[in-house]
Amino acid sequence: MLRKLKLAAARRVNFTVRKQLNGTRYKLPILGGIGARMRQDYEPWMVQTLIDLERSTTGCLVDVGMNLGQTLLAMKSVRTDWEYYGFEPNPACVYYVHQLIEANDLDRCTVYPFGIGGTTGVVDLRTNTVSGGEGSIVEGILPDSWFGRTVKVPIMAADALPSELVDQRWGVLKVDVEDAELEVFRTLTPFIERDQPQIVTELLPTYGAEGGMALRLERQTAVIELLQDLGYQMFRIHLDGSREALTHVDDHRQITWSNYLFVPTEVKSMATSPRS
Repeated sequence: MLRKLKLAAARRVNFTVRKQLNGTRYKLPILGGIGARMRQDYEPWMVQTLIDLERSTTGCLVDVGMNLGQTLLAMKSVRTDWEYYGFEPNPACVYYVHQLIEANDLDRCTVYPFGIGGTTGVVDLRTNTVSGGEGSIVEGILPDSWFGRTVKVPIMAADALPSELVDQRWGVLKVDVEDAELEVFRTLTPFIERDQPQIVTELLPTYGAEGGMALRLERQTAVIELLQDLGYQMFRIHLDGSREALTHVDDHRQITWSNYLFVPTEVKSMATSPRS
């Protein structure tokens, strides 16, 4: 009961906590409970991955599936002047990231309040929490009963992307969109072909590949084949930041195996440290 009361009170109070990440101290706004997850040691492999990629690439970082700005803080801890472009259709997350940027005086950050897809329009984002990183616009993989709420959100096709982003050289592309990766990569193929950015993406476990999980595995296979056809080598990123070369993803149940790096073949020796 006491815990429930504390949680209820936290959702009605705004305050700021501090966190150190890669030697950098950040202020984390907690706004009506939104942002509390930022205090956790989120994606411990991300900082080391970005350190390695920053050494071997030039150009901006494009973050599709920004959520609460976890990748933003990680990259700014690596290099404060690294140009950042983040996409996020969830309005609660967009508001939070703007507050996060202001609280920490972060420069060279551009936030776009929409997702990326094959067409321009409005879709249903199904989620369980206001700022849920588990939210998905893809139907047929998880049942509607698994989600607690639906929010109408905008998505944009490639021809609607802002010129300020189109004209940039893309150095790193991060995609974490809860099963909608295939649409994102198909939409961004012209930019991937043009700049050959190094790519970090999430591919979730398929848990036996039955029912909706079979669709997930099918879509992930299509993502991998698309990127391999574009000249990319695939690596699984482990929690300690080390990497393991792969050619495909088998059906598995390990959530810790969800993070992958795709590197253009000609630069893979610069950007990877495969496990033995």
